[in-house]
Amino acid sequence: MIYIHPKAEVGDRVELGDNVSIWAFAVIRTDEGAVKIGSNSNIQEHVVIHGMNVEIGENVTIGHSAIIHGARIGDNVLIGINSIILDGAEIGDWVIVAAGAVIPPGTKIPSNSLVMGVPGKVKRSLTDEDRRLITSSYQEYLKRLPKISR
Repeated sequence: MIYIHPKAEVGDRVELGDNVSIWAFAVIRTDEGAVKIGSNSNIQEHVVIHGMNVEIGENVTIGHSAIIHGARIGDNVLIGINSIILDGAEIGDWVIVAAGAVIPPGTKIPSNSLVMGVPGKVKRSLTDEDRRLITSSYQEYLKRLPKISR
């Protein structure tokens, strides 16, 4: 099941995996390139996704008001509220980008990292608790899908 809120804007070159949810006032523009969003990922309110060939992996949470511009995001990633990921940035698997962080153009964030700050810097490796947070975040949105599909 795919859920796109009626007040979200989704361009015509977007490929969505299974169980993707896109919430109110999210904007996914495809005038500069296609966008691919993997299964079980959620795009929360007021997120903007734009730029050349954006790829978002599986089991990803993009928090409220984040901006993803021309970047690649791996699997099992939590992008915090108001974070900005800029052109050519690559986020590995199992990464948390903290709220408000800015990932500069071309930055490569290795897998298993917690990233914070402006500009975003790796602060430490993920703990088991961090991994549980990533998993529970996307799973909470999956639980909402049957309720909103009625």
